[in-house]
Amino acid sequence: MRGVSNRVSVVIALVAMVIAALPASAEDYMYTVRPGDNLWNLSDKYLTRGVAYTARLQELNQVSDPEHLQPGSRLRFPIRWLKIQPVPATVTSVSGNAKAFVGEDKQGRSLVAGQILTVGDSVVTGQDGNVVVTFADGSRLIIRSESEVILDTLSAWGDTGMADTRVRLQRGRVEAEVVPAQGPASRYEIHTPAAVSAVRGTVYRMRAESGRPVARTEVLLGNVAVSGEGRSRRVPEAFGVVSKRGRPPDPPRSLLPKPDVSALADWLERSSIQFSWPDLKGARAYRVRIAGTEKFETLYVDRTVPRSEIDRINLDKDGDYYLQVRGIDEVGLEGLDALHKFVLDARPVPPIYTQPIGETIIRTAQPQFRWTMPHHARSYRFQLAASDDFGAPLINLELKDQSAFTPQEPLDPGKYFWRLATRDNDGALGPYGDVEAFTYRPPPPGPAAASSKLTEDAFNLRWSRIEAAQSYRLQIATDSEFENLLVDEKVSEPSYALPRPGPGRYYVRVATVEQNGYQGPYNAVQTVDVPLTGWWKPLLIWLAFVAIAL
Repeated sequence: MRGVSNRVSVVIALVAMVIAALPASAEDYMYTVRPGDNLWNLSDKYLTRGVAYTARLQELNQVSDPEHLQPGSRLRFPIRWLKIQPVPATVTSVSGNAKAFVGEDKQGRSLVAGQILTVGDSVVTGQDGNVVVTFADGSRLIIRSESEVILDTLSAWGDTGMADTRVRLQRGRVEAEVVPAQGPASRYEIHTPAAVSAVRGTVYRMRAESGRPVARTEVLLGNVAVSGEGRSRRVPEAFGVVSKRGRPPDPPRSLLPKPDVSALADWLERSSIQFSWPDLKGARAYRVRIAGTEKFETLYVDRTVPRSEIDRINLDKDGDYYLQVRGIDEVGLEGLDALHKFVLDARPVPPIYTQPIGETIIRTAQPQFRWTMPHHARSYRFQLAASDDFGAPLINLELKDQSAFTPQEPLDPGKYFWRLATRDNDGALGPYGDVEAFTYRPPPPGPAAASSKLTEDAFNLRWSRIEAAQSYRLQIATDSEFENLLVDEKVSEPSYALPRPGPGRYYVRVATVEQNGYQGPYNAVQTVDVPLTGWWKPLLIWLAFVAIAL
């Protein structure tokens, strides 16, 4: 029996030597020994059957003394021996409307930062929702608005750092930031109804369209294996692929380059902002996003626009912001991101001007300026200048508790510019509003006194010609209030003739009308007496004498 035992020992030793001589399998986890390690505690920590596998581990690694291991040496752990344990994911950021459906909960509950998610849980985001989920190995999944994601597998291989993460993107958009794989068993997959993406450390985007099984994958760093219908395609960095259910993935195509945002302003003083950039060749649309940090976890703006511009963006607070712009090509793949940092310094907001506005012409030398009164305004800084750079303002005043201002001194004829800024209750002066311009042009003078001439048949009027006049407004009335008008006409020449009216007193006035239709003031009112004429005049005089005598 002793001979048999010796022969068995020799065989075991030979097997151990053969195993030790074999190269590490692709399915082996390689562990670096640390001070204090021994085969017993390592087996208990990493192996499914703990110390029961210690002898096999000793044989595999040809360890002579399991109690004392050399720090820095390497041990092979077959993947199939390692512990697999469920590990939760953590919600690390939430903005907007987002819900988690956990277990049998059909209604869903609002997500909050720090919430733990496990296998089978799902996340649904609303129109403005954005959620960041962090997995056991530090990989992150950013779930964008109007999306639905189900967590299918959340596992770790003991304390090896290897993780098995698989999620389902039912609809919407996600961005994956996957840490480099820690070992051969590491896995990170996103499944959609049309395709599956598998990675071992990369940054990429993936979208699943609701209503039809189409998926789009865009690789920003590293490479991604996209598979469907038994066919897998390797998608390299800066390439994308479109996948449709029932078909293998399309060949990868190059993503659009970054749009040129170098000319965009980096300091803005209006709460309603706009941006435009040069057209990008091949782009049929653009995605524009604005966030408070370069990570773009919480989005204030996330829009798809048909042209290389975006406007009517209203941001609630001043501060630093980041703009991200990328082109969208003809098959719907979104390209590389252009990044632009800008500062918004728009508050307190300036008033809204109500008069004078719009390059108007005013006729008074002391015009009234009017504006609205923003909330929390303590006072306003008013400036009036003869040039739009306001280098030497003619008026520079602080105005309190008022929404109108009239200069004390008359203005000279010419063009002027004005603007206002708001000072809030804390004493901070905000940016000036847009500059408004106006021209002060005195009213055209009325014609000099008209001369009149009566003939047997006509009543002729003539007055001085005014250089600025296009026409004249003539009124003749039988009363000084010009309520009973005999004539009210525009005439192009400084003269007028009408049939001789009946006897009586008539009132005449003339105003100058400029080319733009502006009518100046009437000149001084003149009176014209039309006397009695003809054979009946002595009769009327005699009748009047008789009436007096009676």
